[in-house]
Amino acid sequence: MSSPDAAAEPHPASHPRPRSRRLLLAAAGGLLVVLYLLGLLPRLARWHQLDRHAQAVRDAPPVVTTTQPQRAAAVVDVPLPGTTEPILVTSIFARTDGYLEVRYVDIGDRVTAGQLLAVIDTPEVDQQLSQAQATLAQWQANVVKLQADLELAGSTLRRYIAAGVGSVSKQQIDERTSAVTDAEKAVDAGKATVNANQANVDRLHELQGFQRVYAPFDGIITVRNVDPGALISAGSTTGTTELFRLAQVDTLRIFVWVPQSYAADVHVGQDADVTLRERPERVFHGTVSRTAGAIDPSSRTLRTEVLVPNQDGALLSGAYVTVHFKIQRSNPPLLIPGTALLVGTDGVRVAVVDADGTLHYRPIKIGRDYGAQVEVLAGIVSSDVIASNLPGGLVEGTRVRVAEAAAATPSPGVAEPTPTSGGNSAANAAGTREARDGS
Repeated sequence: MSSPDAAAEPHPASHPRPRSRRLLLAAAGGLLVVLYLLGLLPRLARWHQLDRHAQAVRDAPPVVTTTQPQRAAAVVDVPLPGTTEPILVTSIFARTDGYLEVRYVDIGDRVTAGQLLAVIDTPEVDQQLSQAQATLAQWQANVVKLQADLELAGSTLRRYIAAGVGSVSKQQIDERTSAVTDAEKAVDAGKATVNANQANVDRLHELQGFQRVYAPFDGIITVRNVDPGALISAGSTTGTTELFRLAQVDTLRIFVWVPQSYAADVHVGQDADVTLRERPERVFHGTVSRTAGAIDPSSRTLRTEVLVPNQDGALLSGAYVTVHFKIQRSNPPLLIPGTALLVGTDGVRVAVVDADGTLHYRPIKIGRDYGAQVEVLAGIVSSDVIASNLPGGLVEGTRVRVAEAAAATPSPGVAEPTPTSGGNSAANAAGTREARDGS
């Protein structure tokens, strides 16, 4: 039987197990702490490095992109659209009624001045001419009779006067005198009627001459609207039909609407090149023949006529062409990018960066706007350094840093912010914070 002391003692195998568990837990906790510190300390170092870089960016001057003005070309090519037209063009209408008896030309035929184009049969005009000639002959005979009556009345009056008052009465002499006066008036009226009938005969002769249609000048037939047997009506109203259309195309003219900005540079006698899209290998040389001499207030353009020789007929009338004016400038202006312009209540300005990096605003006078580039007439010189895509909020005298052509190599483990056109220090710092938060 065992003693009580022996029963109170713990079992030798069960005592070290809780101690070893505690040691194991302590070792695991220490390992976790070490691993946590090993992961936290580099991250803290990186965060601290990013904060220092962001602070450096915030304290650095704003970064701007710059450019230098370039001298514009001395000769400016100004292309403007236009349409070729014949130097002479006319619609040929009939001057007499009738039927087309014969035509000798068709579209595309080249004719010379005075060439017979068509013949019109005019039976009504022929009959009217015959009637007018007969009426004229009748009145000419009447005038001969009236002149004989006048001579008889005059001789009778002379005999009465020679007989004296004793042989004839005063009343008879007065009657013979009145008869002579009436005969003279009848002769004058007869001659006037003869003249009127003669004029009518001449008019009908002229109308008969219009039976034959001639070309008024050298050219080419571009329109033919009638065939033999067609009823022809005289006149050029909307109800009548033109017989032919004749165009002279040895020289073509082109009307061009020159914008007001170039109007002062275009003058009579100036050369102009004409190009045709369908024939890009050939350039047609023309000359400014005349201008309107005034700006059209509705379009603010100057109407200009250009003459182009076309002896070989390579250019067709009615074609769409491009007219190139070569504008000569003795003192070409400077060109700057359109992104360098600053437009506000103070007018048009640019930002000039001095050699020490100081920003100054300078008013300028602009000329022609080409879209990507703008002419500057006054306010800057070619040696100035102009800031483009300038960010807002920069006041006069601000110190800036000019963006380099190539970005610097970032430090290892540091997210280098990339300067952008129009960026500023606040934006760069914000980009740095985003890079830090995303790490």
